[in-house]
Amino acid sequence: MRIERQAQDTLTAIEMDLGDELHFTLASGAVRRLKLIHAGAAVTETTVETPKVEKAGAVTNYRFSARFEIDGAVYNLVRYVSSAKSFYEPWHIMGMHIWLDAVDKIFDFLTETHGECKPKKQCRLAIQDATLRICPVLLHPWCPLPPDRLRVEDAYNGEDVWMGAYHGASAHGGLDINHPSGTPIWTPFAIDDHELFNSLAKGDNNNRWRGTHRWSNGAEWVIQVHHLSRLYVPEHKPIEAGTLLADGGGVWVGSHEHSHFVFRVRDGGGEVLLDPWILFWQMYRDRTITSTA
Repeated sequence: MRIERQAQDTLTAIEMDLGDELHFTLASGAVRRLKLIHAGAAVTETTVETPKVEKAGAVTNYRFSARFEIDGAVYNLVRYVSSAKSFYEPWHIMGMHIWLDAVDKIFDFLTETHGECKPKKQCRLAIQDATLRICPVLLHPWCPLPPDRLRVEDAYNGEDVWMGAYHGASAHGGLDINHPSGTPIWTPFAIDDHELFNSLAKGDNNNRWRGTHRWSNGAEWVIQVHHLSRLYVPEHKPIEAGTLLADGGGVWVGSHEHSHFVFRVRDGGGEVLLDPWILFWQMYRDRTITSTA
């Protein structure tokens, strides 16, 4: 199937099957043709006794890959989860930034019982013209950023990165960051509408927040934060970027006080989940910009 997309001032989230060819028009007008020719995944190490059966303390690390033919040249993109390499740099290929987010083969050995995260097609990625940011505004830190980069050791038990193997067997549908109860959570960009879609007050086991923003190009970004102990802004009220939204890390946190982050993109009539690390990646770059300004 041929898929046509044009670079815009927000990144493009896309899912593809084998044989699909993405025609991606750069800001310069040049067209890049990306054909998916292979997608695979394999366990590199595990302590799980029975595949797809969670066990407290179990560890599963894996790699996954996607091979593309891009304008006649073949590129093999490989990712490793869960490790420090989970917080990765996008590939810079022929004027594009490419984030390889997931392949469906991961679910040959992991389940989807710890949050939605399975791609609808065989490969999920995000792509952007490398001369453009992932969005047209500087991003405010979502929470206090550790120096230099997020650490995999601080992703709950060192496993709950995006798509990490929770208890060795279930792909993690979010990014966990360990920090003390009361840690400030800010809005990384302006929020048009928001609510606690789960709350202790309603009888749920957690306070889970969701906010949305529609960009001028029509794309809508949806973000979530879970384990909030206090929400400072009334629900369904627009919020400016950088506003103190809530205190994180305080409700139903398990063995480590932490907050759970989720990111999804709605564009062109579809919705695609993506690694929240992509937002944090831009936040780190933007922090460098503001510190040197």
